[in-house]
Amino acid sequence: MNITLDWHEPIILGSSSTLLKNLKVFDFSIPPEIAGVYIFFREYGDYKEALYVGRSENIRNRMKAHFNSIKLVDGLINTKAGPKKLAFAEVITRGNLSKALAQAEKGLINELDSLDHPLLNHQLMKDQYDYIISKGAVIDIIDTEISVFCSNKN
Repeated sequence: MNITLDWHEPIILGSSSTLLKNLKVFDFSIPPEIAGVYIFFREYGDYKEALYVGRSENIRNRMKAHFNSIKLVDGLINTKAGPKKLAFAEVITRGNLSKALAQAEKGLINELDSLDHPLLNHQLMKDQYDYIISKGAVIDIIDTEISVFCSNKN
């Protein structure tokens, strides 16, 4: 499946000290009603640090829910100094949109987690692998250790 992420201009949400007040008066007409992925991040000079990655079939409605989530808002407030921002991208695919959204979110989380961004939700999407170890008279076309991605679905 081919997936394209069409990123929009980030939205400034405010610093830790102004975030709560700014979110109470946030203009929800700004984020569009598109299916996509989003990243809450902080900016400190030229440095950007991802804080949370998510997906939604309707970015605007998801932001309404997030901005009413005490846990997420507190998590953003309690991060290091620097303006908090929201970046979002429309997910474009010819395939199954729900699957494309999940893949895009998982890919972003895994990529940012591997770069040591302090994601508030990094453990939610960590890949799980089963490891198969071969012993004995292994033929040379078989690796002695094979990792296999496993899903929770039976």
